[in-house]
Amino acid sequence: MGVKVSVSFYIILNETAGNGRAKGLWPEIKAILDQRQLAYQLTRTQYPGHASELARQFAKQASGQQLTNSVVLAIGGDGTLHETLNGLISAHLNTPIPIACLPVGLNNNFAKGLNMATNWRAALDQIINCTTKNTVTIGTYTDTGKQTTGAFTNNVGIGFDAAVVNSANSTKTKSILSRLHLNKLRILAAIIGVCYNQTAFPMTVHVGRHRDMYPKAYLVTIANHPYFGNGLKVVPSASISEPALDLIVIEKKHLPQLIYIGFMILLGKHLKLKAVHHYHEPKLHLVVPAIEYGQTDGEEMGGRYWDTYFESATYPFWIDPTI
Repeated sequence: MGVKVSVSFYIILNETAGNGRAKGLWPEIKAILDQRQLAYQLTRTQYPGHASELARQFAKQASGQQLTNSVVLAIGGDGTLHETLNGLISAHLNTPIPIACLPVGLNNNFAKGLNMATNWRAALDQIINCTTKNTVTIGTYTDTGKQTTGAFTNNVGIGFDAAVVNSANSTKTKSILSRLHLNKLRILAAIIGVCYNQTAFPMTVHVGRHRDMYPKAYLVTIANHPYFGNGLKVVPSASISEPALDLIVIEKKHLPQLIYIGFMILLGKHLKLKAVHHYHEPKLHLVVPAIEYGQTDGEEMGGRYWDTYFESATYPFWIDPTI
């Protein structure tokens, strides 16, 4: 373990993360920070997208000052981390401010991909006792149609999984089921509905000068690590430590085939199937000439035509998962 470094944490707390779990844990987290006599400034998110705004504002205010001891700590789930990271990147600093995340959301897939401790106290130790920033692979995208850019830590999905996210978030019973801690039931209902309604779509994958055309793409995922949804390993070989992204394209022929593919995913043997296509590349260009839903790190992107470039990138994280 290296020499202990004194850092100042700018905390972005999403109290709604994990169905309110983050709010309930904050007094315990605060007690540990105070006991360790750590310097920190607390901010709380008030609405969707607020974490991104807070991170960007902090980064711009800190621009030109000594940033060597500043760390932005996102307390929440994958969505909170996603917003915070994109806010920091959008500030366009020459020296990026390191980010840390305390995973207290529902799925916490990025923490799994980074091999962080599953216990929040142990995970907090991996942040507090970190002695230097660590460069971690992330993904970026540039959508030429929407003229938008963004970053992601987990994945970007087009088609089936994105339609599930959209359906689950738009259901009238979402708030009721969330309060009753029945999110799995909400997701299951969305999956069943999308299975019957989602149709296959044409897609072209460009890798350098090579291109592959898929007339019946159904589930498309650009992943930064293996974990997907509720912890499924859709891309078992993907790794945050590698400077590349993994693309999975699953084609649809009929419903029984999709059920079989789903079963093979559970067994980790789906990559051998003819209807499943896998790419491992630093750069990818996807074109979908049909309006399809998208999601990034579980956040809705809406329906759109896709002409999108994906690229592997890096960002400094203040986490030591080896502790």
